[in-house]
Amino acid sequence: MPVRVQVHIRAPIDRVFEAVSGHERFLRTADGTATMVLREGASERSGLGCVREARVGSRVRYLEDITAWERPSGFAYTIRESTLPLRHRGSSLAFTELDGGTEAWWTASFEIPVPMLGRFLRPWLDRRLDGAFTVMLRATKERIEATAASAPQSTAAEHP
Repeated sequence: MPVRVQVHIRAPIDRVFEAVSGHERFLRTADGTATMVLREGASERSGLGCVREARVGSRVRYLEDITAWERPSGFAYTIRESTLPLRHRGSSLAFTELDGGTEAWWTASFEIPVPMLGRFLRPWLDRRLDGAFTVMLRATKERIEATAASAPQSTAAEHP
């Protein structure tokens, strides 16, 4: 069963896609998660073909390939290598315009191929990933919505 996180962001889809697809900024948290682009994508730096390295603290490392890229509706990636014992089936971030903003969905599908222990580790990893994905999407939501709230609003009188 995949891990799914959904957050509604009060901002246009293009703006949300831009914020989330900037791997080094988006995949960075106060608890030590950091990401670096190792190879740029074919047509865009973070796009299709991009290879990125994500580190969580000092022990967990993921090497990921961007496998799909459709601006502004979403992108997908696969973990090629990991320090965790997991078999990654793919992850995606999808964006849909809804209710004057953007619905952001992060989905990850994986297995833990460790006999006997895998079924016990899976709920723990599900909670960790759900929490991490939620923190990153909500931080992006707060940053985008705070920026939009502080931007000067034009009026019809200013634009005849």
